[in-house]
Amino acid sequence: MYGQGIAQLIFPDSKDLEEFIRDHEELDLHESLLKYGLSTKKFLFLDYKGEQYQEIVNYILDYEFNLQNELASQEELEELGNFEYEYVPEKIREANRILSQRGYGLFTYPTSGDFYALFIAQLENKTRLLEVELLADERIPLKERYIKYYS
Repeated sequence: MYGQGIAQLIFPDSKDLEEFIRDHEELDLHESLLKYGLSTKKFLFLDYKGEQYQEIVNYILDYEFNLQNELASQEELEELGNFEYEYVPEKIREANRILSQRGYGLFTYPTSGDFYALFIAQLENKTRLLEVELLADERIPLKERYIKYYS
């Protein structure tokens, strides 16, 4: 199943996947994944203007806690927290520089709003994640309808 495949890459925990599939039937795939990711905090909601607090660092720490695996050292996270940027993708690139050393990446999920929905996934699934057009709204430029990875 197409939706189940992409959902499994984004929500690799089988418990999450079962819950997603159960709730998925009433919405389209893009909306279902976004709604589920935001409601379960598997996605980090970030205003397009940037962070108010160290939301990306805290998101990584929460992910590490749930995974019981270190994705970055304390020094790297402190540097990331202090990283100054003008646009959010610059900070995402810096996060990916750090996370990629351990086989993970911070991806952006396509949205039709003025916010970012970010999630962490294994880089071994990067090609499959980036090839699926999720947002079917033709008013949105084609490249904005796909998951992105800033490197």
